[in-house]
Amino acid sequence: MHKTLSNITLAGSLFFAMTTSASASLFDFNTTNLGVTGGTYTSASMTVNSITVNISAYTIDNDGLGTINSKTQITAADSGVYVSSSGNNLGVVSSAGEGHNMDGGDGSRDSDPDEGLLFVFSQPVTLDYINFDSFYDLDGDDFNLTVDNQLVLLDYNANDTSPNVINVPGQFDEYNFTGISGTEFLFWADGNSDSFRIDRMRVSAVPLPAAFWLMASGLLGVIGFSKKSLIKS
Repeated sequence: MHKTLSNITLAGSLFFAMTTSASASLFDFNTTNLGVTGGTYTSASMTVNSITVNISAYTIDNDGLGTINSKTQITAADSGVYVSSSGNNLGVVSSAGEGHNMDGGDGSRDSDPDEGLLFVFSQPVTLDYINFDSFYDLDGDDFNLTVDNQLVLLDYNANDTSPNVINVPGQFDEYNFTGISGTEFLFWADGNSDSFRIDRMRVSAVPLPAAFWLMASGLLGVIGFSKKSLIKS
């Protein structure tokens, strides 16, 4: 009886871990949470509810229709991920002296490339919400989203519609998402008028499949049976 109860307890613990892992995690990209003082960094990271995200900045070569030909991580001095110490948000500096917002490049100038922030999570997550900063409808701002190297949204803003995205009513810079999951989320800009930062992001861990739970339960049962048989022998 004691061994059976132990197996049930272990199985219950596994079930509890699986069900609680699906809770939402809010990543508020301020200097305290990122453990930095502000400025530019090759990368930045933070952990919420055992989910870690690593953030890096890229210049992006694309065809203007959402297809990325190549992307290059920004690692030069005084460039990379920009963490604002006053606005508590993230931007991109692709070269020393360039502005702090993530912006689309001027196609006529190689020195002004398209920019993006890549968020790589330690486990598969579903994107729930994002809050941009310096994102204005009147300025024609829109964003692109590529997930696990697949284009999901192109030139999207509050004037557009999608079954997977809805803007928070009355807000041009806040969006709720459904059905978009992965581990690598690249938010990027490709228009001359695009210029914005990222303030907060909320994700939910992708729950382990029910099949895994059934397999784990069966395995625990086999282990318990094997131990019981061994004791009898």
